[in-house]
Amino acid sequence: MTLASCQAILWLGVFFTFFGIASIFFNRRERKKYYDSILTRKDIKEYITHEPQQPWLSAWQIGGRISLILGVLLMIAGGVLWLAWY
Repeated sequence: MTLASCQAILWLGVFFTFFGIASIFFNRRERKKYYDSILTRKDIKEYITHEPQQPWLSAWQIGGRISLILGVLLMIAGGVLWLAWY
């Protein structure tokens, strides 16, 4: 395995980690914006009970967590391979 391959794995890990963090923050912003817009409507029941659940609001959070886990694992694997081979 070459040094470039180890660095590629490491940089993919960094990319996925930053993407995961960004998508988690994006989820928080979108959820806040959605529920703040509900607050201005006359029917506040959905704001208080969060029923019905909005699956698209949770999608960014779930994707961000998966990306964050994969990114950390790739960074660890890239670092270990880099240290083991060089």
